[in-house]
Parts: sequence; C-alpha cells; structure tokens
Amino acid sequence: MRIVLGILILLSFLGALDDWWRSPVLLVLPVLGVVCFVLASRIAAQDRKIRELEKLLRAQFREQKASADSSSMGAAAHAAATTASARSASGRQFAAPTVGEAIFGWNEGGDSGESFVFSAQEEATPAALSQSVREAKPAALEWIASAWSQARDWITGGNPVVKVGLVVLFFGVSFLLKYASDHSLLPVELRMTGAGMLGIALLGLGWRLRRSNPVYALLVQGGGVGVLYLTIFAAARFLEMIPPLWALILMCAVVVFSGILAVAQNAAALAVFGAAGGFLAPILLSTGQGSHVHLFGYYALLNLGVLGIAWYRTWRVLNLLGFVCTFGIGALWGARYYSPEYFPTTEPFLILFFLMYGLISILFARASSGLERIRLDSALVFGLPLAAFGLQMGLVRDMEMGAAFSCLGLALWYILPLKLFWKKSGCLGLLAEAHLALGVIFLSLAVPMALDASWTASTWALEGAGMIWLGLRQRRLITRIFGLLLQIGAALAFAASLSLWSFNLDSGHLLAGLFLGLGGFFSSWIYWNIPEARLSREEPLPLAMGLWGAAWWYGTWFFWAADQAHSELISLAAILAALGVWAALHRKITWPMPRYLAQFTVVLLLCCAMLWDRHPGADWGWIGWPLALLAQFAMLFALDEKWDERVRGWVHTLSALLVFVLALREAHWQAFHVIKNGSWADAAAAVTGVLLLIGIVFPRAAWPLRRHFVAYLRAGGALAAVLALWWAGACFASGNPRPLPYVPVLNPLDLTQALVLVTLAVWARKSMVYDVLRIRRTERLLPGILAAWAFVWMNVVVARTVHFLGDVPYAIDSMFRSDVLQAAYSVLWSMAAVGAMLFGRRRVLRQPWLAGAGLLAVVVGKLFLIDLDGRGTVARIVSFLGVGLLMLVVGYFCPLPPKGENS
Repeated sequence: MRIVLGILILLSFLGALDDWWRSPVLLVLPVLGVVCFVLASRIAAQDRKIRELEKLLRAQFREQKASADSSSMGAAAHAAATTASARSASGRQFAAPTVGEAIFGWNEGGDSGESFVFSAQEEATPAALSQSVREAKPAALEWIASAWSQARDWITGGNPVVKVGLVVLFFGVSFLLKYASDHSLLPVELRMTGAGMLGIALLGLGWRLRRSNPVYALLVQGGGVGVLYLTIFAAARFLEMIPPLWALILMCAVVVFSGILAVAQNAAALAVFGAAGGFLAPILLSTGQGSHVHLFGYYALLNLGVLGIAWYRTWRVLNLLGFVCTFGIGALWGARYYSPEYFPTTEPFLILFFLMYGLISILFARASSGLERIRLDSALVFGLPLAAFGLQMGLVRDMEMGAAFSCLGLALWYILPLKLFWKKSGCLGLLAEAHLALGVIFLSLAVPMALDASWTASTWALEGAGMIWLGLRQRRLITRIFGLLLQIGAALAFAASLSLWSFNLDSGHLLAGLFLGLGGFFSSWIYWNIPEARLSREEPLPLAMGLWGAAWWYGTWFFWAADQAHSELISLAAILAALGVWAALHRKITWPMPRYLAQFTVVLLLCCAMLWDRHPGADWGWIGWPLALLAQFAMLFALDEKWDERVRGWVHTLSALLVFVLALREAHWQAFHVIKNGSWADAAAAVTGVLLLIGIVFPRAAWPLRRHFVAYLRAGGALAAVLALWWAGACFASGNPRPLPYVPVLNPLDLTQALVLVTLAVWARKSMVYDVLRIRRTERLLPGILAAWAFVWMNVVVARTVHFLGDVPYAIDSMFRSDVLQAAYSVLWSMAAVGAMLFGRRRVLRQPWLAGAGLLAVVVGKLFLIDLDGRGTVARIVSFLGVGLLMLVVGYFCPLPPKGENS
C-alpha cells in the first residue's frame, strides 16, 4: 500500500500543474506497475507470516496455560524444557518485526518467499490447525483482489497517524503551490526554494528521531526524499528554472544521500525509494535531445552505488530494481534510437552493466553463505545473461562473427572464474554450478554462430558426451539431460547440413558423423562404469547410447564410402579396422559394447559381401576378403570362451554363411568367365555349394567345425535352402552343355542336380540326428520328399533328352504337344510305379505300394485322356503296349501287402 501513498503524492503534486497529462511521467507508469506488483506480493507474504506467527503463539500459550493448570510444577518445567529444546532444534527463532517490516512490510535481509518450518513438538500442538494456512500460497489474482484489505492493514498498522499526516501534508503542499501559482502570491523561485527547504527539514527531523522513534523517523525521511525529487523535477521540467543536466546532478545527489542514510540505518525501503527516483529521473527530465552517453554514464554512477550497497547489505529488492530499470530503459532506448554508428559508445556501457550485476549476484550469494537455507538471486543469475545477450544481439546483428564472439565472451565470463568458488559449500557452490551451466550453454551457442552445421554437430556431440560424464560424476540428472539433448541437437545439425533427399557426404560430414559415433560410445561407456549414479529409468541408456554410436559410426563410413572410387573396399577396410578395435577393447575393459559390436561385425561383413558390385576377387578383394575371413575367425578363436554359448553359436553360423556367399559368388563368376556358358557357371556354383555342405556334414577340422558342429550344421541349412532353390530353378533350364554334345544324365546340369539331391539327403539325415530342423515326424516325411524330388529329376532328364534328341523346344506348351514325350512319360511313370510297388512288397510297406498304385492309376487316366488323341502314331501304340504289359507284371509279382504293425 506504500505504492498507493506514492501515487497519491504524485497526483497531488501534478494537480498543481496545468498540463500534467502531457508529462513524460506517464512513461513511468508501466515501471511503477511492475514495482507495485512485486512490492505488493512481498507485503502479502510478510503479513501472512505475521498472522501465522500470532496464531501459533496464541495456540501455544493456551496449551502451556492448560498444562500448567492440570499438572504439577515439575511436569510444567519439564514441558517448558522440551518446548525450548524443540525450538532450538528447528533452527528457527521468532523475532519481532524490524523497522523495515513495520513500515514497508518486508524483511530487509531475508527471503520473502521463505516459509517457516516448525519442529515435531510444535506441529503436534493445536497450532497445527494453521498448517493449511501456511501451505496455502495465494496466487497473484488473490493478491490483487485483497488490495483493499492490505491498504487498511498498512494504514492501521505501525504509525497510521504519521502515514495519513504525510499524505495530507503532500496534498496541502500541492494545493499551496497551485494557489500561489494561480494568484502570483509568491515568486516562483521562492516557492521552489520553500519546497526544497521543506524536504531538507523532513530529512533532518527524521535523522534526529532515528533512535527514539525509528518507524516515525523513516517515514519522515521518505517523505523528505519525495519532496526533494518532486521539487527538482518541477523546477526543471515545467518551470525551466534549472537546466536538465543540473537537475540530473541534483537528483543523483539525492540518490546518493538517501543511499547513505539507508545503509546507516539498515533501511532497505529508503534505499529503494531513493534509487527508484534516481532511475526514473532521466525519463522525467528528458527532452528528447540529450546524449545517450550522458544517460548511460548517469546510470553507471547509480549502479555503482547499488554495487556499493550490495557490498554491505543483501537488499534483493534494490538489486532487482536497478537491474530492471537499467536494462529495461536501455532496451527501450535501443529499440527507438540505436544505429550501428553508436556501437563504440554503447557496447562499453552494456559490458559495464553486465559485470556490475554479475558481481552483485556473487556478493548476494557470498552474503547468504552463512545462512541455513541456500539462497540465490535467481532473477539476476539467470535473468542477467538473457537480458544482456538479447541486447548484445541487437548491437552486433550487422557484424560478421559478432554473435559468435559475444557468446564466447559470455562463456569465458562464466567458466574462467569457477576455480575461485567451485569447491565452496552453500550458496557459492550452487552459484558455481549455475555459472558452469550458463557457460556451457553460451559456449554451445558460439559454435553454430561461428562454424557450419557439420562442425556444430561435431562440437555438440563431444560436448554432450562431456556433459553426461559431468552429470554422472556430480549425480545431477539435469546435467545428463542437457548432455543427451546436445547429442540430439548434434544429430539435427548434421541432418540440416545435408541436401534434401541426398546423402552425399564430404570430409566435414565424415568427421561430424564419426564424432557423433564417438560421443555415443563415450556416453555408453561412462553410463556403464558409473552404475550407482544413474536412475532406474536410465538403465536402458548404456545399450541405447552404444547402439546410437554404432549407427553413426558405421552409417557415416558406408554413406561416405559410397561416393568414393573403391567404395566396397573402403567399407571392408572400415569394418576390419573396427573389428580390431572392438576385439582389443573387449580384452582390456569391462564395457560390454565392444563384445556386442564384435559379434555384430559378421552381419556387416555379410551385407558387404552380398552388396559387392562385382565378384569378391575384384577391386583388391582378392586381398581384402581373405584378410576379412582371417580376422573374423581369429577373433572367434581368441574370444571363443568369453562369449555366451548361444550367441557364440549364432556368430559361427553367420560366419559360415559369409564363407558360403563369397565362395558361391566367386565360383559362379570364374566358371562363367572361363567357359562363357551359363549352364557351366550355374553348375560350378552349385558344385561349390555341394562341396561346402559336404565339408560341414563330414567335418575334418577340430576347430571350428567339430567344436561347433551344430552351429555349422545350422548354417548348412541356409546353404541347403539355396541349393534347393537352385535345383528347382535348374529344372526350367535346358542345360546346353556346349561346347560338349548332350548326353542324357552325363551332362553338367543333370549330374549337378543329382549330386545336389544326394547331398541334401545326406545333410537332412544328419540334421535329423542333431534335431536342427526341429520338425516333428521328420524321419517319416523325409523319404517321401526325397523320392518325389528324384521322380521330378527323372522327368526333367527325359524332357531334356527329348529336347536335344527329338528337336522339341524346351517350353511347356511344346513339350505338352510332343507325342514322343507323352509316350516316354507314360513308360517312365509306369516303371516308377512298378518300382514303388516292388519296394513296398519287399519291405512289407503299404505306403510305397499304395503310392505306386496311385501313380499307375494316373498313368492309365493319362493314356485315355491325353495319349488316346494320337492313337494312330507309333508313340501312342508303344505307350499303350508298354503300360499294359507292366500292369500285368505288377498284378502277378506285386500284390497288396497285408496290414500289420510293420506296414
């Protein structure tokens, strides 16, 4: 409510003037509104504390009185001792309000937002009913709604007679000045001199009464300061009795004098009142034609006074007032008047103001170090760099590297002095951590303002890893989060440096991507090695950061190598180099990522082998791939006993697949390059696969084949699937054996298909023994599957024979219309049926006999539906005669086997 008093005084003085609505005072009203809000909030908080304290004391008094009436003197004494010890243990003493609290409603040395904390004994009393009152913090709207009650409390509290008297006195002075001005009773000089003498008299009276009646004395001194301000302002702005420069000097003298009085009497309110008038004086006296150097020089003197007061007193309101007025008024001036030619005369003042309030925040933390509660002036610690950085960006916006050097300067200011108070405890230690965070932020901002996006990504990636390390060492989650965000920002900066839908990487991108990978690896390593520092929700981060680093490391190498001359060879070299590093690290450190990455290397080698443009022996591959296989199996041999058995088996399986891919591709290319015939090339690749599969089924080497036989037998399943697909595709090829003539069965394709069929049968039999296929009833299904494949192969051989010897095109429609092929199929199918039925008869098995009988029925149906079409041809006659004779033989020698347990 003291602001209401100030507004009444101001309006009463303006009432004596004729054109007050055109006064620049109206520019001050927003600043006054902010000050009103801050001070009103502090008044409300302090009044709330006083009311809580009164309620608590009354409740405790009632409790002690009741206890004294109902118990003996000894019990009462014991209760009093217990209460006293509880109060001392709580660390909180209840003191009477100071002079500043009684007059202006705030604690001059304490934190207005601080809540009282009571001991367990005190909370157990009926005063606990006020707990909800202490915990309930009224919002800003509630403070504004209760303005009337606060004004009433202020007027009735302290010395209300003096407060009302001052208001009435100001009204009387203003009315007197207006009456004298309207009737020309006194000269203007005499009127202004009288007003000034009145202000001096009030100051002298307040100083004289400072010991006998301190509340009254401070009120009178505040009134005297206000009278002097208004007198100087009226004489300079409206009556033009003194030049604006002299008025400014006089107001500065009033500020200095009020500050001295405030420090001498420990009265923060008087200092705030005087400083507010001093900061507003240039606006009140402005004519729009002054020099900004004079303005900022004047503010430098005022801020020097604020800095001097901060050396002796921790008056946070005064510090905030000076900070808001200095940077707020400076921002308003810059938005309206600044131009680049003013830079040499404005930059030094901005630096000076920043250093002053930076020192003030340090002084505040130093003065608060001895208190039980850690307190920082967060508005200055974090608001100052934001305000100064915003103004600095406006000053250097037309300078090339200006923003970068500004960020670098701010970072150095916050980082370099850390050694002075880094190991301090309490507020200074907390301030050091805040300065470190601010320094890192500005250092991070300096990079994108000075360098391109790829360098920004490199710097932020390493910086983020460093922040994660620092956060784990200091057990601070916010620091670790900032480090993770920096690494994400580095990835975004890397992406921003690329062209849309383009992954062409230059050397700068290569370096940035590798740094991103290193940052991820380091973060994973430090997370793994300091497990006690991470929270439960951070448990997946060691593996996640390791995978993040691996993705950037390998992805950058591959995309960069894709634009180089020998891309596949570069990729292979990068994989091998990484494999050597992972194997070496795995043996020396406990971090599990090298083991995972070493195990994953075989997948990368497999992808590289399948994506190799030419045959594996091309482009120095004849050296690279043998070295790769040697390194892979050497790593397997060295780390064989240190890996989990299941993982180790799969790594061996994938390693075998790598050998298969390389061998099959190279064999196919070499055969085609030598003979220039697709059939021979396909046969060579298939024979290579057969030899590899035979080597797995009948292993000779003790390691790794016999040591990990099941793993390689499982890898043989993939090779068997490839051979089976090749076998099926080869059935549709004519298999021209040029330059050799075609001989049925004794040609490359027919022989290779037969060899593949036999090899697959051997592998399947061995897999059933070790249960690699994990298919139920494999033993019962396998003979039938192999017999069906053999039957198909015989049909293909017959079709190829008719194609080459009968000059029939090797196509389905041509073959279907061939009478020779149809007759051959009828005889072949009948012979196959007779063979199946004889086998069933000999082994007393009904299933083969029934299968043969079914095939024979198909042959009979085929004779009458297809072969009967050409009954006049020799082929049809042969087919009917041959099938009929075979059926007679079957009926005599192969009756249906009887049912039994073995059938």
